[in-house]
Amino acid sequence: MFRFLLFFLFFAISIFAEGAPGYVLAEKELPKAWERIFPLAYGSIVTQDPQKKGILQEKRADKRKVWIYNFLVFMPKYDRNQNQPTARGEGREILVFFLWEPSEPEEPYRIQLGELNQNL
Repeated sequence: MFRFLLFFLFFAISIFAEGAPGYVLAEKELPKAWERIFPLAYGSIVTQDPQKKGILQEKRADKRKVWIYNFLVFMPKYDRNQNQPTARGEGREILVFFLWEPSEPEEPYRIQLGELNQNL
């Protein structure tokens, strides 16, 4: 009886659980989304999930699902060298929220800097 309940529990979880795409995919897509939105590239990803909340899933009022990842990225300061931006070694770390909305076909990725705005 116990084995049956254990098997049923694992079966039910596997059917109803929707796995979020992991940080590997988000880390691969973040530079593409960043380039589309911001004119200057970030230096590097310092840490994945600095807030230790994991990948958050949010359901919007219209039943859309949004996956929320958080990163700490290093943003270098830039100098202009003959009208071309040149990264310096110094800069600062910025908290970045990477939002993925799979139901959005054209631009499924968005980025928020700093605090997460829940009204998007």
